[in-house]
Amino acid sequence: MISLPTRFEAYGAVKIFELARVLELDSLGVTTKLSGTYTVSYEVLEEYAASTAIVVPVKDEDIIALEGVLRAIPHASPIILVSASRSSPVDVYSREVELARTIHSVTGREILVIHQRDPAWAEVLAGTPLEAMLEDGMVRRGKGEGMVLGVIAAAGIGARYVGFIDSDNYVPGAANEYSKIYYLGFSLSESPYTMVRIVWHYKGKLASSDMYLRKRGRVSMHTNNVLNYALSRLRKVETDIIRTANSGEHAMSIELALRLRWAGGFAVEPYELVQLLEDCFLGVDEGRCSFLPDGVNIFQIEARNPHIHAERGDEHIAGMLAESLGTVYHSRLGADETVKERIHSLLRDYKYEGEPPRPRVYSLEGVDPSKLFSALLAESTMTHYFK
Repeated sequence: MISLPTRFEAYGAVKIFELARVLELDSLGVTTKLSGTYTVSYEVLEEYAASTAIVVPVKDEDIIALEGVLRAIPHASPIILVSASRSSPVDVYSREVELARTIHSVTGREILVIHQRDPAWAEVLAGTPLEAMLEDGMVRRGKGEGMVLGVIAAAGIGARYVGFIDSDNYVPGAANEYSKIYYLGFSLSESPYTMVRIVWHYKGKLASSDMYLRKRGRVSMHTNNVLNYALSRLRKVETDIIRTANSGEHAMSIELALRLRWAGGFAVEPYELVQLLEDCFLGVDEGRCSFLPDGVNIFQIEARNPHIHAERGDEHIAGMLAESLGTVYHSRLGADETVKERIHSLLRDYKYEGEPPRPRVYSLEGVDPSKLFSALLAESTMTHYFK
């Protein structure tokens, strides 16, 4: 059960709904509609679950955390494990495949395991618009690139929706909750172009010292700030509507996923919002929005479970922040010099000098995902489809 998101802000053809919150993890027993709340029956949840493929990107993750995530995703949803894990000196990828095989053999659930660096992708993507993802005969390393492969696979197996759940969460209940939030969000939407983005209730790290639960991630709080500031400058009305700029846990309809442009690396999540606002807010009168007349609905929902992951250090924060803010800096949203200066100021605080990088961008326009997926199954020796 969630609080009903009754308020939204409209930016051209994009509706961004205010933050909704999970009120109860399980609404079993509710027989009457309560004012200001939204819930659906288990039968409706199951229908959406069966239509939603859950993509789990993984790279050399603790197998304990990965297993918890995979076992937590509702059975009706097929899982697509997109791995960028190493094969030497320890063959981590083979362990991931064995884990998927074991879960399938015991539970019968559908799991597809693909590797981002599989040489077969070069043959499959050659001659398509996604050939731009190739470097040295393989798909580039990067979270965004892996998510594009997940979208292709989700569409290839016939899913109507695709959700993403990070593999580094040590709280299995969180992955289960995220999945159900996706289903609930899809059932709320009146547009075929729907996105559901999750706000973590708390985020903490497994460390040798006492755990500290943060309300917001160190990168996301800055990207949210910059995006809201850019929108405030454009509209001349202050807003804080965006709470999910770097939301790794998010989902969308396949119809939306196949029409979006996708950024590589850690720019992927904020770029989804930036391009929609560029095309369907600033560019709507120029005919740049391909989601008319329905428009795009973006729901933001705060989960109850915390996101607990392993301690990785701070050295990667500056790079992640630069990639994220680069999506705004190099867009029409960042044309205002005060927005650019705010970005420079934030990056200087992290000892990052110069302009943030321009995102690498990939388009699925003109791509037949079913054809690509069939070709991958035929060509690849690294892909494993347990169904």
